[in-house]
Amino acid sequence: MSNVLIDKLCEAAVRHPGKAAFTEYGGSSLTFSGLLARARSVAAAILEAVPDGGDDPVAIVADRSPECVAALFGAVMAGKWYVMIDSELPPERTLAMLRVCRPCAVISDSGIGGAGLRLHGDLPPAPDGFAAVARDGSLPMFGIFTSGSTGTPKLVVKSADAMCSFIDVYCRTFGFAPDDVFGNQIPFYFDASTKDLFATVWTGASCVMIPASVFAFPVNLVSVLNECGVTAAVWVPSALSIAARFDVFSAAVPRFLKKVLFVGELMPVRYLNIWRAALPDAEFVNLYGSTEVAGNSCYYIVDRDFAPSDTLPIGRPFEGTSVFILDPETGLPSAEGEICVAGPGLAIGYYGDPEKTAAAFRETSVGSFSGRLYRSGDLGRYDPGLGFVCVSRRDSQIKHMGHRIELGDIEAAAIALPYVNEVCCHYSPEHGKIVLFFSADSDRSADLRRDLSAALPRYMIPHKTVFLEALPHNRNGKTDRAALKAVTEEVLRERRARR
Repeated sequence: MSNVLIDKLCEAAVRHPGKAAFTEYGGSSLTFSGLLARARSVAAAILEAVPDGGDDPVAIVADRSPECVAALFGAVMAGKWYVMIDSELPPERTLAMLRVCRPCAVISDSGIGGAGLRLHGDLPPAPDGFAAVARDGSLPMFGIFTSGSTGTPKLVVKSADAMCSFIDVYCRTFGFAPDDVFGNQIPFYFDASTKDLFATVWTGASCVMIPASVFAFPVNLVSVLNECGVTAAVWVPSALSIAARFDVFSAAVPRFLKKVLFVGELMPVRYLNIWRAALPDAEFVNLYGSTEVAGNSCYYIVDRDFAPSDTLPIGRPFEGTSVFILDPETGLPSAEGEICVAGPGLAIGYYGDPEKTAAAFRETSVGSFSGRLYRSGDLGRYDPGLGFVCVSRRDSQIKHMGHRIELGDIEAAAIALPYVNEVCCHYSPEHGKIVLFFSADSDRSADLRRDLSAALPRYMIPHKTVFLEALPHNRNGKTDRAALKAVTEEVLRERRARR
């Protein structure tokens, strides 16, 4: 029985009491000692409001801020687990998520009902001698909602043991230290943000939350990074791509940035090459993982050049993690197949859904390994020179006209073209058609079809290309594929009606 993450926070508060731990650029800030004091106040308030909360979580409906960080640490300190929910969701969606997680308390400024605590409200200091509630590390520490490939929300629950084991390996692998400054871009309700949150406390580093507006108008991005002394950026590829597309390095480069890690979706190589040219001495890392695994499963340190049409490998597993390529049907080792993951970082499962948990997490024997595996749904292979390579999602592999087609291959060919900014490809089984959405400075549909015809087999050429000034993005900063999937059917219905 322990509370390792809170122990790390206490250690940081002793070693660096006056150091800024979490800062909202242009907003509030909390030192490590201030964060610990605020977390204790939150924990005491939770325990007073729900002295017998059982195993129900604390829901935190909030945007990024130092106070939000204190709230989630306060929940853990109170011996609870927490669930982050986007504060800008429609009320109906928020209430639906609350019905799924059934929280014992809600921390929010939105006025949502329940045993509510105000995120930015005044809280009395915790009683003298207040200590964190010890909790079995195998129990839940936090939950993350994920829509999954079907668009149906699922609540993935992770234990303290899983998260702490990953963060320890993660910080050692990349040498994060107290003098690092993380430039946080990823919202807290998105799983990838946990690396910024917990690595800051684990190492005694600092974290600056960069507003979404800076990425929406990235001309000032470099000056913000330099002003804050950011040394490490763990961002989604869409954020990195925006900076590259808008040529933010023509006037200045980030002077302190030493490590650039990208996670959550495929990183277009042509944009990565712009970053590498601007920061030749920085370390660039492709991270791979699923919400169902604490942190990440694999990483690839980019130490060679790749062509714009290449797909970056996902490299090697993190220490303590095992990765297998198994045939999706037989479960046997295969040259190309489903990426399956084992190790201490596996999530507990899907909250309140034992059937989905049993389908995704299975007790399996592979060679000398016997234990619990997570079936990622991603297709991959192993390359002796590069490590593991993620080929595509199983749900993006289609059969068309007798051919097996990876939609990711079509996207890779399109994004390699210099006039294309973003792409997203969908297939409609109902219509038997492939639709490619793309953004560019102007409608280059004719050029795109010509150039794709030169790069791809005839059966892979999209039946319809749709030009958009900008592709939609969700609140995580990733391409909103679900929204474009719905548009696909509409586009094809209109196409059929015109015939």
